[in-house]
Amino acid sequence: MLTALAVRRSPAGLWRLGVLAPLAVLLFYLCWRAGVQVLGGLDPNFTVNAWGGPSYAGTMACHYLDLTVVGAVATGLLDRALLPLPLDA
Repeated sequence: MLTALAVRRSPAGLWRLGVLAPLAVLLFYLCWRAGVQVLGGLDPNFTVNAWGGPSYAGTMACHYLDLTVVGAVATGLLDRALLPLPLDA
C-alpha cells in the first residue's frame, strides 16, 4: 500500500510517489482543459482561428482526440505504478 509510512521505508515507494504525483496533476489538468473548451464554445470568437477548423465541432474533435490519447497514456501509467509492490520474503 502506498502510504507516507511505506514511502519512508521503501525507495520504490518514493519512486512510485514521484511518478504518481505528476500524472495525477496531468489528469486534473486535462479535465480542466476539457471544461475550458466546452465553455469556450459559448463565445463565438473562441474558435475563429482554431487549428481544428473554423467550427466548434472541428475544434472539439481535435482537442478531445488529443485529450483522450494523453489521458489514456497517463491512466495506463498510473495503473502500472499503482500495482502493489512485491512483498519482501
